[in-house]
Amino acid sequence: MNRKTERRLHLLQALLAVTTAVAACRILWPVAPWAGCLLAIILLGLAHSRMMLTPGTAILTYHSISDDAAWLPWSKDITVSRQTFAAHLQTLKAMAVPVLATRDYVAMRQRGEPIPRRAVVLHFDDGYFDNWCHAVPLLVQHGFPATFFVSLNFIEPGDQVRARAERPGYMSWAELRAIEAIPGLEVEPHGIDHARIAVAGAAVARLTAANWRDHLWLQWAASPGPKHDWYDRTAAWAVPIGSAVPPSRLALASPGLSGDAMETDADVATRIRTTLDECNSTFADELGRKPLIFCWPENKCAAAGREIAQQLGFAATTGGKGRNAAGEAHNVLSRVHVPDRSLGFASPRSEGFALRALIGAMHGNLYWYPVLLAMQITRWAVHRATRLTVGTKQAERRQGAAISMEQTT
Repeated sequence: MNRKTERRLHLLQALLAVTTAVAACRILWPVAPWAGCLLAIILLGLAHSRMMLTPGTAILTYHSISDDAAWLPWSKDITVSRQTFAAHLQTLKAMAVPVLATRDYVAMRQRGEPIPRRAVVLHFDDGYFDNWCHAVPLLVQHGFPATFFVSLNFIEPGDQVRARAERPGYMSWAELRAIEAIPGLEVEPHGIDHARIAVAGAAVARLTAANWRDHLWLQWAASPGPKHDWYDRTAAWAVPIGSAVPPSRLALASPGLSGDAMETDADVATRIRTTLDECNSTFADELGRKPLIFCWPENKCAAAGREIAQQLGFAATTGGKGRNAAGEAHNVLSRVHVPDRSLGFASPRSEGFALRALIGAMHGNLYWYPVLLAMQITRWAVHRATRLTVGTKQAERRQGAAISMEQTT
């Protein structure tokens, strides 16, 4: 059962118990008040038990840690500011939760050992250079372990560890080796190229000078090999402007088009095996060891993916939809994305509170869910109001420009 289904089922059961308790009191109070009270207490206790699930482990996923990640077209979805990230680590310290290294956590689950209560695991995806600049120093300062997942084709070349001065781009093997040398910090693979693959269907768009960065997967798919410097490109370089953008799926999760025919599951399995083999050999060459944990791009994998990963020596992979509770598969890691601006605007105090709610819900305390829901609604409302305000200002500017043109003609 995934965590969304579990949450809905338990919330429904809790609501039913509370509703029954209220009805019982109304019916029994006039004739047998003590019986009504006793029944209400029992039902409310049942409701409470439905709100407290089997304890889980919160695996928190970050990407970019930066105050200015405008070089990333998707920065608004994945970037956490330095101030917010610092507030998050302070919150973890104040909560006194045990923060575990991924390899230690997986090993404990494999051995069937009890996981420390309220445990947290920290993940960082994509290997952005700002992780080296901002995340690593703060993690070291607080003594927190963490795992950094990198895609091979996006790793910067170079044998020197660069100064911690933020710039666009990705970490190099030199910086990744420096991270591995820090106790508690780990580097694991995130695949090769974050690939998507075309599938059958009508085109979803056509490439233009304005939107080609929104469809970068097309450029990446058509240019095998290193892609660490894509952000320096000022124009589409592999697939020309005007080309149709086909629908697509993740290459390690679904079959795609091969010529005019759809791939088979065996084709997908071969692609997964090739990817994991290359991760194994590259890590052995660059870090002197084989990787143990694999992070599927966008947390999605094909049906055969986990079995192939296990055959190739990976102890666990990401992509789970649960809460990492007892009874869930020990080789599946269920993660939750950590956003910034949880209320739609910058507020370090609210960010710490939002993180507490996120962790509490992953740990199995459903009393935090209404808090998360209220914050999501507030964030949506703020974003919508912002878009409307920006749209109004743009319309006013266009109208002003039109009036100005009329006055000069």
